[in-house]
Amino acid sequence: MSNPPTVPDEQITRLLADGYDMVLEAGHLLVRRLPYVGPSGLRKDGRLVLPVSYSEGVVADASGDHRIWFAGEEPRDEREQPLGSAGQNHGFGNEDVADYMLSFKPPGGAYADLHQKIQRYAHILRSAARQIDDSVTDTPGGSFQVVPDDLPLVYSDTNTTRAGLATFSNLFRGHTIAIVGVGGTGSFILDQVAKTWVDRIILIDGDYFEHHNAFRAPGAALHDVVRAKPNKAEYFAAEYSRMHTGITAHPVALTTDNLDLLEGATFVFLAAADADARPEIMRWLKERGVPFIDVGMSFREGDGGLTGMAKVTTYLPGDEIALPTEAATPPGEDDYSANIQIAELNALNANLAVIRWKRHLGFYATHTETSQTIFKLFLNELRNGDVA
Repeated sequence: MSNPPTVPDEQITRLLADGYDMVLEAGHLLVRRLPYVGPSGLRKDGRLVLPVSYSEGVVADASGDHRIWFAGEEPRDEREQPLGSAGQNHGFGNEDVADYMLSFKPPGGAYADLHQKIQRYAHILRSAARQIDDSVTDTPGGSFQVVPDDLPLVYSDTNTTRAGLATFSNLFRGHTIAIVGVGGTGSFILDQVAKTWVDRIILIDGDYFEHHNAFRAPGAALHDVVRAKPNKAEYFAAEYSRMHTGITAHPVALTTDNLDLLEGATFVFLAAADADARPEIMRWLKERGVPFIDVGMSFREGDGGLTGMAKVTTYLPGDEIALPTEAATPPGEDDYSANIQIAELNALNANLAVIRWKRHLGFYATHTETSQTIFKLFLNELRNGDVA
C-alpha cells in the first residue's frame, strides 16, 4: 500500500490547531463530529468527506474543484432549506456512502487551500446548528488518525477516490487473477487488471520478451531490456510491481503437469492460444468451478487491407458451453507469424475481456448476459451472443 503521512503536514496541522476531529482513510479525509441541522429540525452530528491524495507526507485535495461530500442525513440551513444535492452519492471507506454533495464557491472561485475549504464547509453546517443550540462547536478537540487502507497498491488510487467509486472497487478485494500468456493481448489484460484492487495477480508464460513483443504490448520497453530477452512473465511482473503489489511470475508454459500454478485463482484469463494443453486447462478450471475467459484473434491481409476478428468467450460455473477440443493455434506453429497482431487490436481484445470480467463481478451493469463477444474488423462490428 502507499505510505500515509506519519507526521501531519501544514494543512492538517492548522486544522488540528483549530480543533477538528479528522481521520485519513481509504483516500479520503473525514472530518467528524460536525454539528448540523437535519430534515427533522433536530441538531445532529455528521461528517465531511473529501477525496485526497497523500504523497511524501503531504495531504492534498483531490476533488478537483470546490465541492465536498457530506455523510449523514440531509443537512439544512437556517431557513430549513437543503444545503446539499442528493443523488450524487460518493462511496468511501469500507462500503460507506456520502449521500449529499455540497457546492459553495468562495468569492474568488476557488479555495486557497485545504484548511480554508474544510473550515468554510464546517462553518456553514455549524451556523444552522447554532440557531438551535448556540453552544455547539465544529472543533471539539484536535485529533488526526491515519487508518491504513491495506490496498495492494504501491501508491494511492486517487482516480477511484476522486470519482467516489470505492464501493465498486471493493468488489475486486479478495480476488486472485491468473493471466495465462502475457503476449500481445495478455499484457494489455495485465495493464488493466493491475489498476484494480485485486489482491493477487499470477502471470504464467514460458516465452521471451523480444523485439516484436515490444510493438504489441503496453508501455515502451527499454532497448537494453529488449536485447536481453527476459522471460515475459518476469518482465511484466517487474514492470507492474511498481504500481501493484502481490504479482507472482511463473516463467514456464502452463501444461497438464503444472496446473497447480492456478491453485487459488478466483478468475483466469487464457491468452495463450498456442498452448498445447488448452483443452485440458479449460477442463481443469471447469471441473473446479473457476470462471475464466478465453481470448483469441485472427487477422490477415486482404484485398483492401487487414481483415479478421477478435473473440472473447466467457465460461462461468454451471453453464453448458462445450469446451474446445484442440489448441486455437496448431502446436509448433508460431503465433506471431501465423496471425497478424497489432497493438490496438490486442488492446481491444484485452479490454473487451476485462469489461466482461468486471460485468461478472457486478462492477458494470449488464442488460443481457452473453457468453461471447466478437469484433469483426471489416464490418467494424461488435456482436454479442452465446457460443453455438
